[in-house]
Amino acid sequence: MSYIVAVHDISDPERFWGAADPSREFPPGIALHQSYPREGGTRAVCLWEADSVGAVRDLIESVVGDASNNEFFEVDTTHPGLRGLPTATTAAR
Repeated sequence: MSYIVAVHDISDPERFWGAADPSREFPPGIALHQSYPREGGTRAVCLWEADSVGAVRDLIESVVGDASNNEFFEVDTTHPGLRGLPTATTAAR
């Protein structure tokens, strides 16, 4: 499992956040740990756990469509400056 960051530049906050239903069930092996929205909902950074960047990208783009432009990257868990990742792997449960 990897930690994946998704950065969202949101062009349609109402549609994006409406689609980003917090009660949504995610596919097995994908977990959302945190979501950090900007005031007004026009930008957000989210921390996911999944097998790959592609798995998170496919899920997000299928849910929010063109309501946002998204950037994804895998967290370098060996970086000496890294702080504060969740210790429990929710996606693995």
